[in-house]
Amino acid sequence: MPKIALHGGDRAVTAQLPRPWPHLSRPARQRIDALLDSASLSDYALGPEMAEFEELVADYHDVPYVLGAASGTAALHMAFHAVGVEPGDEVIVPSYSFHATVAPLFLLSAVPVLCDVDPVTGNIDLTDAERRITGRTKAIVVTHMWGHPVDLDGLATMAARYGLSVVEDGSHAHGARYRGKRVGAFSDAAMFSLGARKMVSGGTGGVLLTSNEDVYRRALLLGHCHERAQLVLPPADCTVGYGANYHLSPLTAAVCTEQYLDLDQRIEVKTSVLEGLSRRLEGIPGLRPPSTAPDVTRGGWYGYKALYDPAELDGLPLDRFVEALQAEGLAVDRPSNRPLHRLNMFTSRELEPAYYQPGGERPLYHEGELPGAESYYEACLCFPAPHLHEPCDDLLDQYAEGILKVVKNSGTLR
Repeated sequence: MPKIALHGGDRAVTAQLPRPWPHLSRPARQRIDALLDSASLSDYALGPEMAEFEELVADYHDVPYVLGAASGTAALHMAFHAVGVEPGDEVIVPSYSFHATVAPLFLLSAVPVLCDVDPVTGNIDLTDAERRITGRTKAIVVTHMWGHPVDLDGLATMAARYGLSVVEDGSHAHGARYRGKRVGAFSDAAMFSLGARKMVSGGTGGVLLTSNEDVYRRALLLGHCHERAQLVLPPADCTVGYGANYHLSPLTAAVCTEQYLDLDQRIEVKTSVLEGLSRRLEGIPGLRPPSTAPDVTRGGWYGYKALYDPAELDGLPLDRFVEALQAEGLAVDRPSNRPLHRLNMFTSRELEPAYYQPGGERPLYHEGELPGAESYYEACLCFPAPHLHEPCDDLLDQYAEGILKVVKNSGTLR
């Protein structure tokens, strides 16, 4: 049996990772050069770059109203404000999500109420969410975790039963579909991040989608000023609107326009690559590839998370398993984002900012209170999804070889 690299053996992985997404296509570079040549670096109105981008996104998602934003967090702030979240209102938030999903609620002096998630997908547990609804609950926000859409029919039924607004955080799920329809069109307001390594990325930026004109106008009033705010306010009052300058840069709009144009083709390639990785992981003791429900597609696959079961390897801790895989040359790791209820902001009130005035105490959380989120976090093994967006069969074969090598030698690691 070959000796594992952690004990002095040869590394299993010698192939190089493909370059990570994002990268600029030639048409995107040409668009940027044209903007630089014309010194068109800002847009307080609805110039050609912003208009083209918003129209393209609206058409792609089949919604009538789209609004560019400076970031995904800014788009969420606009969304929460636009659906009417006010000081003291409670908003249900899944504990396993990026902190930006909940951060704008503090700006609005609203009360985030964390709920549990499904330990298999990481998506919101609607049964637990319903248990946490009170007379003060105004809205619910969901994250399509790692591109897997939540149960949107169940969500709509629950929201209608209690009269709740719904906000979709689609930052992981560009192009994902629920029963044939793209996510982002199932809620009162939806947003997508255009930053980091999202499948549509201009470095930073965000976009808000809605089918409700009133929501669109309220979002515009908060996030935009000058000429665009004149759509809502009289000219004399439009200089700052409500004061949040959340304009999307024309440079970002131009880059993201090009990325929307070939998004479905890139999703098809990336899906093929990651499904190939799943096939290689099937049947390996200790690992479970991410499962996808039959009535959904993951679209952009922002992350690829396998689930680890130490019981199948006689109790080998995940940290030790990861250490051995990394020694073999695999770019794998534990997730960087912990469940929200484990963060200091949600275990004490010491970090509450001075402007936060919710009119009452918000709930705090303790270890073990949301077991689904904890189970999912503790089991996650992260693969380098931003790199796996183009064919790399040799690399994936070596990844499978390295994992099997560690699994077969797991007894020497305990």
